Amino acid sequence: LEGRSALRKIFVTLTLALATFGVAFGQTLTVWTTWTDQTLDWLREEAASFSDAFGVDVELVRLDVNELKQQALLAAPQGQAGDVFAGVPHDQIGEMAVGGVLLDMSTYATSAYLDDLSEQARLAYSYAGKLFGLPMYVEGPALVVNDELVAEVPATYEEMLQVAADLTTADTFGFLFDINNFYFSYAWFLTHGGYVFGRDASGALDPSDIGLANEGAVAGGQALHDLRFAEGLIPSGTNFDVANGLFVDGALAMIYTGPWSISQYQDAGLDVSVHPVPPLADGTPFRGFMGVQGVLVNQFSDLKVEAANFSKWLSRKDAQVSLARLSGRIPASLSALAEVEDDPIIAGFGAALANAEPMPNIPEMGAVWSPMGNALNVITEDADADVSAVLQQAVQEIQGQ
Repeated sequence: LEGRSALRKIFVTLTLALATFGVAFGQTLTVWTTWTDQTLDWLREEAASFSDAFGVDVELVRLDVNELKQQALLAAPQGQAGDVFAGVPHDQIGEMAVGGVLLDMSTYATSAYLDDLSEQARLAYSYAGKLFGLPMYVEGPALVVNDELVAEVPATYEEMLQVAADLTTADTFGFLFDINNFYFSYAWFLTHGGYVFGRDASGALDPSDIGLANEGAVAGGQALHDLRFAEGLIPSGTNFDVANGLFVDGALAMIYTGPWSISQYQDAGLDVSVHPVPPLADGTPFRGFMGVQGVLVNQFSDLKVEAANFSKWLSRKDAQVSLARLSGRIPASLSALAEVEDDPIIAGFGAALANAEPMPNIPEMGAVWSPMGNALNVITEDADADVSAVLQQAVQEIQGQ
């Protein structure tokens, strides 16, 4: 296991020999993490604080997310995986839950912690009615505005399109985003009444209930078609690189993107603000996908209590606040989010994601991306596309897979 990872240059072991009590008792937690840069620095500091408080040594092992997931599935039952898995996106936990390698954290999470979570964050880390991790932060797209081009954010989506049209000239664009990427375009389907998977009476996702060709989804698909043809806002071939590059150059007024883009805009010297996409004229909130990251525990760990305690340590309110201050992560804790709302970027994304929907975390989601990507290409490239027929074909393909 270690040999293969070393050859692939993915494993980087960072041993923290920090607490003499931990060494004395031979208790060493192994934490597999996907985090890098500032978030990894934060994790080192939190591990050191945990060691000082509880006398448990911590060893950090850096992996990319796919390697972590596959190695956990293979090695955890053999007792050769990390005790804790930190930084696994919620949409990746379904396969790990089905594989039986994750500890149900329901009995470890306190009621105070759960009550302080948004419902979406809790659902994101739940699978088949069980809580398989402790959420720490959320992320997802919002409306990012160049404040030099847009003096005031419009009150409704329809007004936003009018402002975008006024700002679309020979030299500038009003509103662009990666329109053929289902991750972003799902917001138009969801806002108008479509959905990927429904939920059963217990709240679990039901892969037999696909809402991507219902009346609302067709309305959302038509709205995307209109952005390209009726509104004339989004040219053919617009993708993330095109939209992002124009925004960095100061030639785009508004873009629908996530917090991962902000540092690039700030480095370019742009004055930007972050907002929810305005609601529809009838008051319907505009909402799309969100992602959630947090910490999981290995079901086969010999140190379950220590691993659960470390997970709770990382996900406590003060830890989420410090992570937000350091790296701009949007806390999953509502009270932590309130404490960092003096940061307008964090507050803007927090508001935009307040009603967002977690990406489905069940393995069947893998069958959705390609058919819906193909459908979007037809909807946004064919002026005469029958949106309903295109979406019905996509759902048939999803069901077939």
